[in-house]
Amino acid sequence: MHLYYLPISALIFITSFRLFQIASGSMSLRRLNLVSWVFYFGLILQSFIGINLAFVFGVEHYLISRTAQEHLILSYWSIAYTLIALPIAMIFTQKFIWGGKIKAKLFAYFAAPIRPLQSRKDSALLAFWGGMSLIALAATLYVYSVVGQAPFIALFSSNISSFEFAQLRIDAGREFGGNQYIRNLFSILLAPFVSYVAFAYSLLYPHNRRIKLWFFMTFATAVLAVTSDGQKLPILNYLLALFFIRGFIRGGFTPSRIVSIAILTAILISFLYILTTGHLDIGLTRGPIGRIVMTAVAGVPLHFMVFPSMHPFLQGASFPGWLAGSLFGVEHARSARVLMEIINPAAVESGTAGVINTLFIAEAWANFGWIGLIVAPFIVGFVIQTIYNALLSLPKTPVFVAAMGFFMVNTVITGGFVDFIWNVAWLMLFLWIVLSILSRQFLVLPWQRRERPPQTGASAADDIHSSLSTVPNQ
Repeated sequence: MHLYYLPISALIFITSFRLFQIASGSMSLRRLNLVSWVFYFGLILQSFIGINLAFVFGVEHYLISRTAQEHLILSYWSIAYTLIALPIAMIFTQKFIWGGKIKAKLFAYFAAPIRPLQSRKDSALLAFWGGMSLIALAATLYVYSVVGQAPFIALFSSNISSFEFAQLRIDAGREFGGNQYIRNLFSILLAPFVSYVAFAYSLLYPHNRRIKLWFFMTFATAVLAVTSDGQKLPILNYLLALFFIRGFIRGGFTPSRIVSIAILTAILISFLYILTTGHLDIGLTRGPIGRIVMTAVAGVPLHFMVFPSMHPFLQGASFPGWLAGSLFGVEHARSARVLMEIINPAAVESGTAGVINTLFIAEAWANFGWIGLIVAPFIVGFVIQTIYNALLSLPKTPVFVAAMGFFMVNTVITGGFVDFIWNVAWLMLFLWIVLSILSRQFLVLPWQRRERPPQTGASAADDIHSSLSTVPNQ
């Protein structure tokens, strides 16, 4: 217990909050945005609170208690450094690359109404994403045919134990026997995103029954896709993304809706825990609260304990195999998996344990030591602020609002450092969006090509080009 650190923690929190306020344009819950969500959820709820409970207040946790005091001290100051360096990187990115008017841009985004992108009915885009929804459905059916016994389906249809459920999770996830690209890209990635697009269009055209039916179909497909491997978090992220999309379209988030979604999320988490484990523990170190507040940050001191004392630095091995081999001359290995193999080898051997994910600085440390730890917040800050500005600069249309919702829940700073440098999912999403915009050239019938663009003056394509080319010079 180190209670004399409490004033330092308070000062760090206040300073970080103010820096994030500058970087995001607003920290108001009414205008939740990509940057403020990273602060509230990833940094404070999943990292800073937990390390303070463990180090400052001396709360025992079954994973953190395995580390020495020196690892806790290093973790505390590393996380404190991240709370300051990350928003500073965002502010520099804003000032020197995008321009300093982020607050005005954010307020204009919430105030703007949603509109079609290419024409009054967006026929080509609807046709494209309708086709993509069929691809997502086919990919999801393929995944279930390969898995055979999906964890949640087995849980509902058979009286299996929590241990058997954990084994089925590993079998459906890490031990998936089918094509990984179909599973990861066209089911787990595409199915939710198509549903986000359909949801946004259902709000743009509230009286169109066919679009509502399309959304309900994509909703069912997305739920099947994100629960195919038995994980609890993806279904929560999917539902949260729908909440964010609605808020962006409606012009903000009301306190009553924030409270409602918080209560519903807590109920859903509790239900999933009872369903998968047979019981619900409530406490700072166990159950869903412990998982979010302390277990999520436990990987940081564990990384400091393991690397390099028990395992040599990975030297870039956490990058994809082809990149790790060609660039660094090492075999692929994610630090979160290496950590689990050392901390709990029996569970890994039995097939009931996967990885220990935590704040991105841990993977940066495991790969590059002090250099990685110091540089990582600046790289991640640059990437997040760039995505944030790009999305705010684009026209407020269903596809781009869906992209904003996607990045709200998929810009995960407690998943790994490498994902901010090379992320196949983000690249595929970008490719699909570009193809959807170009689809008007080959999906619209000749008489539909005469539809007027939804705005006067320049076309939507010119609007996009103008946004991307002029915003950095503001």
